[in-house]
Amino acid sequence: MTSARAGRWEHLVRAAAGARSPTGVPGDRRGDRSAGPRARREARRRKEPAATQASPARDLRLLPGALAAWGAAAFATRLEAQDALVLGGLLALVTIGCAVVVVRSGRHLPVAQVLLVFLGAAAMVCLAAASHQYQRSSPSLSAAISDEAHLTVKLRAVSDPREASTAAPDGTARWILEAELLEGTFNGSRFTASTPVMVIGSTEWSAVAHGDVVRSAGRPLATEPGARAGALLIATTAPALMADEPPGGVLVERLRNRFLTLSSATSVPDDGLMPGMVIGARSAVGQDLVETMKATGLTHLTAVSGANCSYVLAFVFLLCRGCRLPRWAAATAGVVALVGFVLLVRPEPSVLRAAVMGAIGVLAVLTGRGRLSLTLLFLSIAALLAADPWLGVEYAFILSVAATSGLVLAGPVLAARLSSVLPVWAAQLVAVPLAAQLFCSPILALIQMNLPTYSLPANIAAAPLVPFITITGMVAVVLVALAPWAAAPFAATAGWAAVGVAEIARFFAAAPLAAIPWPGGWGGAVLTALISGVVLVAVVWGPALVRVIRTAPSVMLAPEQVPAGESGLKSALMRMSIWVSVGCVLGVVAVWVWTGAVGRDSADWTVAACDVGQGDGLAVRTGPDSALVFDAGPDPGPMDACLDRLGVNTVDVLVLTHLHEDHFGGIAGVFQDRTVGRVLYSTSEDSLPDVVTEITSKAGIEAESASAGLAGRLANVSWSVLWPGPGPPADSENNASAVVLVTVEGAAGGPGLTILLTGDLEEDAAARFLAGHAHLAASGVDILKVAHHGARNGGAEIINAVSPKLALISAGRENDYGHPHPETLDALETAGVHVARTDLRGTILLTLRGNGIHLDSSR
Repeated sequence: MTSARAGRWEHLVRAAAGARSPTGVPGDRRGDRSAGPRARREARRRKEPAATQASPARDLRLLPGALAAWGAAAFATRLEAQDALVLGGLLALVTIGCAVVVVRSGRHLPVAQVLLVFLGAAAMVCLAAASHQYQRSSPSLSAAISDEAHLTVKLRAVSDPREASTAAPDGTARWILEAELLEGTFNGSRFTASTPVMVIGSTEWSAVAHGDVVRSAGRPLATEPGARAGALLIATTAPALMADEPPGGVLVERLRNRFLTLSSATSVPDDGLMPGMVIGARSAVGQDLVETMKATGLTHLTAVSGANCSYVLAFVFLLCRGCRLPRWAAATAGVVALVGFVLLVRPEPSVLRAAVMGAIGVLAVLTGRGRLSLTLLFLSIAALLAADPWLGVEYAFILSVAATSGLVLAGPVLAARLSSVLPVWAAQLVAVPLAAQLFCSPILALIQMNLPTYSLPANIAAAPLVPFITITGMVAVVLVALAPWAAAPFAATAGWAAVGVAEIARFFAAAPLAAIPWPGGWGGAVLTALISGVVLVAVVWGPALVRVIRTAPSVMLAPEQVPAGESGLKSALMRMSIWVSVGCVLGVVAVWVWTGAVGRDSADWTVAACDVGQGDGLAVRTGPDSALVFDAGPDPGPMDACLDRLGVNTVDVLVLTHLHEDHFGGIAGVFQDRTVGRVLYSTSEDSLPDVVTEITSKAGIEAESASAGLAGRLANVSWSVLWPGPGPPADSENNASAVVLVTVEGAAGGPGLTILLTGDLEEDAAARFLAGHAHLAASGVDILKVAHHGARNGGAEIINAVSPKLALISAGRENDYGHPHPETLDALETAGVHVARTDLRGTILLTLRGNGIHLDSSR
């Protein structure tokens, strides 16, 4: 048994390195009948002429089609339905024309065949997008959006509600729900529709369940071109459940609810993680744990993902193979189990995408047929984009494709290598998250500001628990339906395993350098890809590299000193490989250490608008490692990461312009490992939020109220508070915003820089502010921090009065508020003001150089 397993492993290693066994048959098997049907088929294949065997290049035949489908989806979803139809029709005609030319020529034309695949896939997706656009279009809804009217609507919920990351202006929680608009009433006329909408409502919307049909009223807003939702509905009334409209999937929903009740009754302190991992109940996961999982690269475990789908399929497949069923029967049983799992989790687009990608990837690892899976991957990309063209612009889809590519290309090789130290089943299961993590990390570097240092070991540490949780939890689900009395032990066991995953996340999140600042944009993605490549090489070719390094002295000899029989080309390639590998590792380590020690952006900046999501966080440099900081964003993590990147160790003054959570919620990030000298705030309330009081008290600082006349100077930076003035409190928290004028002196008598920060000041208060500061209109400012993230209620009066050269808008990417509003952008464009937005550029860096302002950003 041991020798057979060793022979099998040796064959896999040779296959990974491109080597062949002496007999042309896997491992030590000699091609006799004792080797089994698969070995005999392999032997017969090797006897075939080379021309009849498939080459690796043939596996890439559908790659042009997948790329064309992806590009067409991203483009067609931004077009009107008729434009997408015309484009798809033209592409279809060209495809047919090319096909006629190929058929009539009667010759094998590889370029023409590739062109046919490319054009055909693009035409298919464009026509599908046009069909979707026609189906979801509603002239009445478009008219209501244009007229800024209110609608009475009938909606079907297509997701569970989730709490928004930012609260309403009055501080109450807001909930987000994906829904389908079925009916509406506009100007006294009823219309029908089938339009996806994003609903933002009050706490009452948290009680709406997936599949519920409700009535409500609200104001529709336009969404960005290419957005999945056809409109953003700001609900103005609570939802009214329609009893005569039973939700779909009653049995499935009943089963889900019974499982959720059971999981909560076990009293296991998993913070809601187990139901999220088993049936995708994301709303049950605590927000603190969500942030911790995000910080350690385990976010995909907080809900059902491709990994969970893979484990369900893998478990059934391996179970069937253990029962000596043939591969085709085992694969069929696995797919059937996966379909049932998808129905339980709910067949939403993200779940279907995860199921398809996960199935392809895990079959590549389990069957070893990576080339077939690669072809299926390209085919699935085109098919999924035709079914749902909006997937093409979603990072979740991009990550799924990357993860599946890793499973297909690297999964079998990693499984073979790991099988030398682990049982085969364990090696296969560990290979899945490892391969996915290596291929996903460069994509994650594009969408986050720091690098989870321990993401890979955290995923590997959690890998044995995740399939156990998924499978044990699914057993509990089945028993809930068949034998409820027997389900509790399985649910509790899965819950305690989920506690283990949560503790792994907390352990790595608390480790030193758990998250380090990382270059943003494509530079960070390339650097992350380099690290992933080094790890992959170390795992797959590590033993071979060790042998090469041990013999490096003889390899690096001069040509005349190379031992007899040593190929000159082989010697040169080995020398080059060694030095390239060493150089890559040293380069990665140097950049890593430098970035973590001083921050990428610490060398040269004057003003920085941090990308903190939907909120404000701005810094003005006062010294090599010190700054004035205005607001702290909604969450500590992004603010802390931004200040780390800027190299800020001392915050001379922290100004909380007003006490809405998107401006003070991240205060802990400002204090994290930094010295804060002074805290100023402005508010219309009678007391400070608890988090502000706790953090300032712990630091031994007493927060001071900011009002007109308060001023200070630090190095070459002076600041003064211009608003609010003396008198009664402002009529709203937004209008209580501190308005601060900051002046940065130029070097060597050169021109300086003036910045006006306006918090969330609204139009009526802005008029009163300008009436009392007419000098601003005369002198103007260089930079204006646009009020209220560019919302329409900020008005255009300040923009026109102070005539800024540059406008900074801090807003969250694809935020739910529609910030910045088109009217604000139009006003800035009319005034000829250059606009820099954090939702488009990420963190924005402004540097005073010579006679001008240099602008840089992280995207």
